[in-house]
Amino acid sequence: MGYVLRYGQHDIALRPGRFVIGRAGTAELAIDDPLVSRRHAALVVTEAGVSLEDLGSRNGVSVNDAPVSGSQPLAPGDRIQIGSQEMVLMSDAPAPHSRGRAAPTARFSVFGVMGTLAEKAFGLGHADEAERLLSAPLEDILTRAEAGKPADAETNAQAAAFATRLAMATGKGVWVDYVVRLYHAISRPLPVPVVDALHEALRKVSAIDLQRFRRYVDALRAMAPDLGPSERFLVSRIEGLERVAAAR
Repeated sequence: MGYVLRYGQHDIALRPGRFVIGRAGTAELAIDDPLVSRRHAALVVTEAGVSLEDLGSRNGVSVNDAPVSGSQPLAPGDRIQIGSQEMVLMSDAPAPHSRGRAAPTARFSVFGVMGTLAEKAFGLGHADEAERLLSAPLEDILTRAEAGKPADAETNAQAAAFATRLAMATGKGVWVDYVVRLYHAISRPLPVPVVDALHEALRKVSAIDLQRFRRYVDALRAMAPDLGPSERFLVSRIEGLERVAAAR
């Protein structure tokens, strides 16, 4: 059984290991709450289940309104109170009525939480912090796409937009390479907003993998006869991006 931590409007997939919750930017879930200690509590996820540990917090932790001392096993549906924040441990098993439909992949919902935190980091000019927050979910999305198990179109577009912002904020060409790899893997033209942003990013970043970019453009040219007029025009714009990259 897999587990998900529901916090606000977001479901955070819990992988095996320790998941630290606190006010520190290095916590897996960083919470801006004066009642929360820097390293307040940890969820420990194993094959046997999930347990909650109080990491010596100033204001303590409770489960289902009962204080926790030391470590306590959790069950799906348990309510966890940390500072003024409440979260719920959930099973990520599909609901019975969803039989016959593909269940949404829980790990992609992590992007919403990490994305919110990354937006705050971008706003403060902390590109390195935004990169730390986004690297794991972005890599997860790319790995699954290249394995033939891509996310939905909206998630892919969000991933490409975040990677492009990281390229502009950090000056690292690898984030442009990320965008190309992702959309090459799903065999689709880049979204229009990403194409627009890459025109600026390509003038700011370090070297990119130009050969990879060219292979992607060649693949788009090959599929162009099967595309509609708007997508064919988009392919021509992406060809223009390749020329910008080659001219750097």
